[in-house]
Amino acid sequence: MEKTVYFLGSGFSKEAGGLVQNEIIRTILDEKFTGDNKKLIRARDHFIGFLKEELHIYEDHYCKVALEDVFTPIDRCIWDGLSIGRYSARSLVELREEFHALMAAAVNYSFKKNRTCGDYVDEFAEYINGVAKKRMDDGEDRVSLITTNWDVLFDHALKRAIDNGHPEKLSVVDYCCYVSSWEANDDTIKPGLLAIGYGGYNIKYLKLHGSMNWFHCPMCQRMYVRFGEEIEMMEAAYCRHCRKNYGMGEISSIKLRSNLLLPTYLKNLSNIQIKLVWQNAAIELSEATKIVFIGYSLPAADFEIRQLLARMIRPDAKIEAVIYPHGNQVKAEVDRYKNFFGSRISDRDIILKTVPEYVTGLRNEID
Repeated sequence: MEKTVYFLGSGFSKEAGGLVQNEIIRTILDEKFTGDNKKLIRARDHFIGFLKEELHIYEDHYCKVALEDVFTPIDRCIWDGLSIGRYSARSLVELREEFHALMAAAVNYSFKKNRTCGDYVDEFAEYINGVAKKRMDDGEDRVSLITTNWDVLFDHALKRAIDNGHPEKLSVVDYCCYVSSWEANDDTIKPGLLAIGYGGYNIKYLKLHGSMNWFHCPMCQRMYVRFGEEIEMMEAAYCRHCRKNYGMGEISSIKLRSNLLLPTYLKNLSNIQIKLVWQNAAIELSEATKIVFIGYSLPAADFEIRQLLARMIRPDAKIEAVIYPHGNQVKAEVDRYKNFFGSRISDRDIILKTVPEYVTGLRNEID
């Protein structure tokens, strides 16, 4: 049985209003971004202050700063117990969490402001759902998705595709790690293996860099997931299981934290849930007979992902790369794929199409 793994990068969401990395700071600096939200205004002021006072960046260069150059020194100092300027290692932890929320809010803002061509996201979700649900008939595992994105645009589309199909048995978006529902009575968020055991199906969606709808408890390490509503990451929330089991109140040891790996050269993969995602991603890649990269530029900074791909992709796997056909980066991106995969990828495996055009082609194959 053939199995296809789709590997999605930030370019997948771009034409639906998403942000690629070098646009995030520009969005944060947009005067309309924060509105009257005092928490966002404070977070943006702290971010700009960090660029100016600690990294000594000129104001007219803010938009040119690589996010890796912001978060790598923060992460190194947190790991080694060091300080940066006026920030101690402890205060850097809170600052980083605040910057997490700021980045996520910027992505949400961009989707609301710029989304003009998002139908392809739902179309692709419907296509993936149609392939995945065949598992109920013959038990064969045909498809999975891996992504570096932490926006939830496609997560919600997958959830809608499942719900619109009205499956008779439990069927879920499966993040391939141990999850708890944000709401105690939400029965639609369950482990994928449980859905299969009940005769339903799962859509495996492995988010290597975490997700905007994931929050983890630093005590019990549970990860809470929510669909359908935008979660205000600036608001405090606490682990309901620890509060019940240990009689705890709203204390910092059980305060839920975001679960995002932001751009940095020091990816912290120590979180047990993130480890599970990466381990399962390795398994998915090893089983794939075909791997399709969509909107992923294979950057050198993603060296952890590059080693994962180098180790786990089978020599006989068919590899395709869907690359945005316009702009002055096309040749450089094509060359990166050819240099990395060598003889495993040919000119005909490089698909110079927009993501909507590629998705339309998939739909036509079904029709």
